[in-house]
Amino acid sequence: MNKIKILDESVSNIIAAGEVVENPASMIKELIENSLDANGRSIRIEIKNSGRDVKLVDTGVGMEKEDLFLCVERHATSKIKDKGDIFNLTSYGFRGEALASISSISKMIISSKTKDSKVGHKINLNAGKVTKYQEISKIDGTEIEIKDLFFNTPARLKFLRKKSTEYARIREIVLKEALYNTEVSFSLFLDGREVIKTSGNGIENTILELFGRNTLKNSTKFSLGYWGNLNLLKSNKDSIYTYVNGRYVKSKTIEKAVLDAYYTKLVKGRYPFAVIFFNISPSLVDVNVHPSKKIVKFVDEESVHKEILDQLTDAIYKDDRKNSIDLKVEREEEKNNFLDLDELENLITPRENITIKTEQPTLIKEEKLENKVAERIAKASKYSQEYEDILPPEILPLEIKEREIKKEINKDNNIGEESRLEDNLKGNKKDLEKEKKSIEIEKILSAEINKDKVEKNLEEKIEVKNNYKVLGQLHNMYILVETDEELEIYDQHIVHERILYEKLKKKHYNKKISIQNLLVPIKLELNGYEIEIVKGNLELFSEFGFEVEEFCDNEILIRGVPIFNFRVSIEETFKDLLENLSGNDPREKVIISMSCRNAIKAGEKLSLEEMETLIYDLHKVGKYTCPHGRPIILKMTFDEMNKKFNRK
Repeated sequence: MNKIKILDESVSNIIAAGEVVENPASMIKELIENSLDANGRSIRIEIKNSGRDVKLVDTGVGMEKEDLFLCVERHATSKIKDKGDIFNLTSYGFRGEALASISSISKMIISSKTKDSKVGHKINLNAGKVTKYQEISKIDGTEIEIKDLFFNTPARLKFLRKKSTEYARIREIVLKEALYNTEVSFSLFLDGREVIKTSGNGIENTILELFGRNTLKNSTKFSLGYWGNLNLLKSNKDSIYTYVNGRYVKSKTIEKAVLDAYYTKLVKGRYPFAVIFFNISPSLVDVNVHPSKKIVKFVDEESVHKEILDQLTDAIYKDDRKNSIDLKVEREEEKNNFLDLDELENLITPRENITIKTEQPTLIKEEKLENKVAERIAKASKYSQEYEDILPPEILPLEIKEREIKKEINKDNNIGEESRLEDNLKGNKKDLEKEKKSIEIEKILSAEINKDKVEKNLEEKIEVKNNYKVLGQLHNMYILVETDEELEIYDQHIVHERILYEKLKKKHYNKKISIQNLLVPIKLELNGYEIEIVKGNLELFSEFGFEVEEFCDNEILIRGVPIFNFRVSIEETFKDLLENLSGNDPREKVIISMSCRNAIKAGEKLSLEEMETLIYDLHKVGKYTCPHGRPIILKMTFDEMNKKFNRK
């Protein structure tokens, strides 16, 4: 007697139901997608009894009598015709299993009417078997009523979660469907209470209706959807909504691209709000990976990742300064990270006759630049080595001295004296030419820049508009900046860290990190674990300018280091690299570690000129979080300040 038997259809339907209907929320997802495929412009869902009793009404195209009977049969579908269609899908459903599976584990009533039909049709089913049919009077569209879900599968029923959990899942499913189908109005009722209502009037209205005004205000549209600023950071990834060809999906490739784009804006344990609508040729994506159709695979995962990463990165950093943290944000979860208004009031002394001077955007003028050079030569700032591209090292000092001599000529009307000064000028020119290589500005800027590079740098500087004014330093930690509309507070350590990060990253990826050989090698004693890290990353250290070799069992020699302004010792910098080198993306960690350790520290007093240089370089970079994701700028508008001082 043979042991292998073909399962009864009722058994196979229940098995299929176990794959398609994991819980009430997954069932509702299937029903909604059927309504969307039927061009329903309005979908109303009523839920009771923890999701076991459901009623869905849509205004779609409806079904004739014959289709009504066929729709509950397995593998009966209007979406595909042959196997080629499976790899070129344009609809939500395609397997023809949903209604058959749901009806097999519930008591179902389906009513439907098409536009061309004079009457509607209604069938009753019990565990997948049709028990009753009748003609009815009905408006166009389809209505599906489900009762006692899982009544004949007690094992499945036993694993239902508590009501609040099941309702939360259902709400999330409806929200995800409504977020993409913004021209369709959705209504969701849980035990008679309306919890979701969208008007079907476009994406921005839908975001407002689903998430509220704060989310809409802090979200920005870009080519692939919407991205949220730092005011919308969450404690999990649930607020990253990803859609491929109109279908909500889970894709590690897309999720990674989103997180990579936000990489230096995210504090550990915080995740962004983002809505990604990604369209691709159906032949290049497989949605047939899982019965729930939640997981997709791409033919070329790398190109998808790059496209999303590039477009989202461009959008996020396009005008990053506007997306800085607003001081008026007072949510409990963020109070530890941001200065609140009461704390700010304690730092500001109110005066009755405060006049705020605002400057119109102006271009940086050559005369001002020359004055800056002269001041720098006099002060010999210790920070200037990091700003090697700010001022021309050779040409301007000569011009400054020439102009001083010419001023003396113009002041003196004596022809003989003028001739004498002209001779002095010629002599001075020769002397200055000889002194060019040894003048103090070379020590300040540590660079030899040719005239072409100087002109190029000056052109770049002209693009940065001086529409802000540096006011001073607060507690030797924060830089206060006034703009036309608000007060900005910059964290000086994070500002400098971001500047160093961008410079080092650019040099590394352009392979322009120069190495300085040490006259006396640095000997470091390491433990066994650290020695193994060094051995496994010799090539990586070399990329960043550290020439390292083994000396003995627990010691190494550092024979060369990158040309970099080490504000802490080379030994400390190197050991910090070892501590942060484990895990993925070690190159990024090296860049972040070197930038952080060697940035200006909180508590260091800066001159006004040094602060201006830091803020200027930051605006040139145009990115306003540190590499760890902390915000660089906190803002408070003058309108808000006036309200606090009762001026409005």
